[in-house]
Amino acid sequence: MVRLNITGGEPFLRDDLSNILDVVKLKAKRVVISTNGFLTKRITAVMKHHHDIGIRISFDGIGETHDRIRGVRLAHHRALNTLKELRALGIRDLGIAVTISDQNAQDLVPLFRLACEHGVELATAILHNAYYFHKEDNTIVQKKHVEAEIMKLIRAYLRSPQPKNWFRAYFTKGIIDHMHGKPRELKCTMATDSFFVDPYGLIRPCNVMDLPFGNIREKPFEEIWHSQEAERARQSVASCTRNCWMIGSVGHLIRQRVWVPLFWIIRNKVRYMPKVHA
Repeated sequence: MVRLNITGGEPFLRDDLSNILDVVKLKAKRVVISTNGFLTKRITAVMKHHHDIGIRISFDGIGETHDRIRGVRLAHHRALNTLKELRALGIRDLGIAVTISDQNAQDLVPLFRLACEHGVELATAILHNAYYFHKEDNTIVQKKHVEAEIMKLIRAYLRSPQPKNWFRAYFTKGIIDHMHGKPRELKCTMATDSFFVDPYGLIRPCNVMDLPFGNIREKPFEEIWHSQEAERARQSVASCTRNCWMIGSVGHLIRQRVWVPLFWIIRNKVRYMPKVHA
């Protein structure tokens, strides 16, 4: 296994998370945990033993915006404090992540500046509907406004001196396509080269499709992966029209077909280069 993301709920609520990390680090080259960052003491207690694990802390905006969306007083303060503590621990694979909505689009560039200020990465997503999220009515209402704010972030990414941010610009462009219901530029290959395991051991193509094709508590993974049920899941993915655009189902495709984002980057870096006035 190349990459593994542990998400929730909140993974740091588990008392056995450190033991889980001991096991999965032997199975994957890179492990990343998604967290809301609220449990600073608990998070740092675990991470001081796992400096080789990545962390992405959810930020839904700056200050009051984050607090309002999370519905938790001082949510931004607590997440930011966790970020600082993890940096002090020496965690190198560290970043913040935002799910874009009507409520926080105006904070995208400020979040990028926050990430740059603390020397960490900014990852983006947009509202999706999925069985796992228990939501089927998520939608972006003010599409023009949200697109304009996303474009500001794309320009900031492209003007960054860090090549990884240029590729993030390409990924973020795909978020706009998803918002407008356009087909994915990179066809989904979930259940072929990636998969999702839910808390009950059920294997699914992803956390959007409610299509389990085996349970690792009942059968060996290899048997499940090569089963007829798995093949039917792959066929369902091939005909899926939801056009999700999440890093878990896109990131590896960007690396596999690097020429696709690279051509886009070359074209658009020239387009968005800062203008020099004589």
